[in-house]
Amino acid sequence: MASITRFDPFRDVASVHDEMERMLRQALGTGMGVRRGDDAAATAGAWGPALDVEESEDGYTVHVELPGIASEDVEVSLEDDVLTVRGERRFYEDREADGFRRIERRFGRFHRAVRLPDRVATDRVSATHKDGVLTVVVPKAEEAKPRRIEVRSA
Repeated sequence: MASITRFDPFRDVASVHDEMERMLRQALGTGMGVRRGDDAAATAGAWGPALDVEESEDGYTVHVELPGIASEDVEVSLEDDVLTVRGERRFYEDREADGFRRIERRFGRFHRAVRLPDRVATDRVSATHKDGVLTVVVPKAEEAKPRRIEVRSA
């Protein structure tokens, strides 16, 4: 059975923007003469964790991949219908970078912001962190929820 997706003319533009930003950060981060073993080596390539935004009739659920990041190293905020997740993935505290032959994981500070399309109930937002995935539940405000209007005959 085919799935139905909502048409969003800006979806491709947003994904191209995200990819261009990621490539620019990677190019600038690796081309700045960072030395191996330096503290800046862990943060040389800026990164942003992958996220999904799921919409239901009652609200939004945002899933953010944060493997290897402790809950206390993550901050979630919501202001003007913009959900922001920021934090830091620290380099291995018990090891020196000189012993590694290959480092592909990104380390350092990250920041992701998502503008939610409808008004939300900021006082009922909740966040949980389990198995490397941060889940933020953002209920829609009552006035933003679709309502069925009964049509009565006159």
